[in-house]
Amino acid sequence: MHRFFADFLDENSAVLNEEEAAHALKVLRLRQGDACQALMDGSVYEATISQIQPQVILQLGEKLPSPEPSIRVTLYQGLPKGDKMDFLSQKCTEAGIFRIVPVLFSRCVVKWEKKDDEKKLPRWQRIAAEAAKQSGRAIVPEIGRPVTLKQLCEELKEYDLALVPWEDQKGNGIRQQFAGQKNIAVVIGPEGGMAPEEIEMMQQSGARPVTLGPRIFRTETAGLAALISLMTLSGDME
Repeated sequence: MHRFFADFLDENSAVLNEEEAAHALKVLRLRQGDACQALMDGSVYEATISQIQPQVILQLGEKLPSPEPSIRVTLYQGLPKGDKMDFLSQKCTEAGIFRIVPVLFSRCVVKWEKKDDEKKLPRWQRIAAEAAKQSGRAIVPEIGRPVTLKQLCEELKEYDLALVPWEDQKGNGIRQQFAGQKNIAVVIGPEGGMAPEEIEMMQQSGARPVTLGPRIFRTETAGLAALISLMTLSGDME
């Protein structure tokens, strides 16, 4: 089933913006009367294309159950090399992430430049939007600007639960820490890991180091593993 982000016209109809309309008509070759789904304001609707000119109008049908998880997980990801943030933006969106924020840890190889605000951030946001549509989500996760360790520690105080998967942590897994909290942060280090003093600073802000088991994950898969673990424990994978 083809899915499109749309905007309400009234309670029974919606309109596609120019980009979504072009994709529907020129790429997918949809026509009047074809069925699709409309993604709007966090909700998913069955829909039918009722008009294609001058705008693509959808006739709304049944409102479907929300695909959004019962918990909100924000991933604070140590800024990785290459296209790993592309992978993270796509896969974590599919798995139900609420927000992704890059972090400038001391061992990050990549340096953030001002031009990246106009180049990398829009690309990551576009990848997240495409992944949200593919996975049937009506909400696109926000991809935030990189934050410093100091900024991260201030933000961690606002969460019900802040977890820091760390390869040196033994005997304290996500299952032991999760007790139904709804607003959760997960912090993942870059390729070079996190320095002990960084772990200590985060602990002072209420973060809890945890293990992801006896195997070492790469930076681009550790956050996804932690996210899916939380989704499973919360019942959102059933």
